[in-house]
Amino acid sequence: MSTLITEAERRYLAAVLERPELAVDAIEARDLAHPGYAAVYQAVQELHREQPELRGADLTRAAAERADAPGLDAERLERLRADAPADSEIPFYVGMVLDGSAQRDLATYASTALASGETADPETPRLNARHAEQYRQLFDTPWPDQAVAAIAPETATRTGHEELLVAALMAYPEQARALVGIVPPEAVQDFRCRVAYEAVASAGWDGDFTTDISLVWQIAKAREIAIGLGDTPPGYTEPDAAFVARLARTETDQKTGVDTAKHLLTEDIKASLTAERQTPEMMDRSTSPASVFHHANQIDPHAPPEPQHRQGPTQRPAGGTR
Repeated sequence: MSTLITEAERRYLAAVLERPELAVDAIEARDLAHPGYAAVYQAVQELHREQPELRGADLTRAAAERADAPGLDAERLERLRADAPADSEIPFYVGMVLDGSAQRDLATYASTALASGETADPETPRLNARHAEQYRQLFDTPWPDQAVAAIAPETATRTGHEELLVAALMAYPEQARALVGIVPPEAVQDFRCRVAYEAVASAGWDGDFTTDISLVWQIAKAREIAIGLGDTPPGYTEPDAAFVARLARTETDQKTGVDTAKHLLTEDIKASLTAERQTPEMMDRSTSPASVFHHANQIDPHAPPEPQHRQGPTQRPAGGTR
């Protein structure tokens, strides 16, 4: 089973094989954690400098021969190139590759500083090491090669409707403003649905798109933040990657999101009205002192109100009393 960071590196490498000009100097082979991907990336960088016109199957064959990485022969690299992501997704994978590299460098620095004992403030490298370890755990979030099948919640349940809402927004992110206007993120109750809904809506609000990796990354970060704040996020038997993949495969149309959002809003209104009706039973049954019905069982509209205690003078906004 792969991890979140190696899947991001795999997709970035696929894009580089399709468009070797993406193998820019800003990213070095050492920035990739997977040794095989790093070797192929280094080979593509060198080949593109030497033979800028080399592309397609010719490039993958040459890169496979030069890298000589186990399990990454020309046939495998050609399949990888054929699965290259869309241009809109590439910046996210670049960011993850660089972020992962920076966190590994930070961890190395922290461990070296702690081992040497020469730092004047040993607490700083400890904090850095703790921070890097947290990110390592996030980057090592399991990423199944194929999303495992899982039993989805019943569609009639609250969670089922929330998942359908997220699936519809993933398919039609341009509906973000309309859906958030009906169901704001804070109204979504399931932890993973709320994080995914907010992430997709935030991107869609600005006309951007998200990827499955970005959603799994956001869920993993939100879980770590919640734990750091002392909360206990719910546990799920279904991996986050499988959850996102399942929602991406859910059949929806342009009406699904609005219809589901309206259903959730209706359910929330019903729940609110029910709570309001139950509240008086738990409170003092007396009514407002201004009402003639001082007691709930007093039904004579002609009964005089009980004497009221006069309050002292009240300050007007512009001064004076009343």
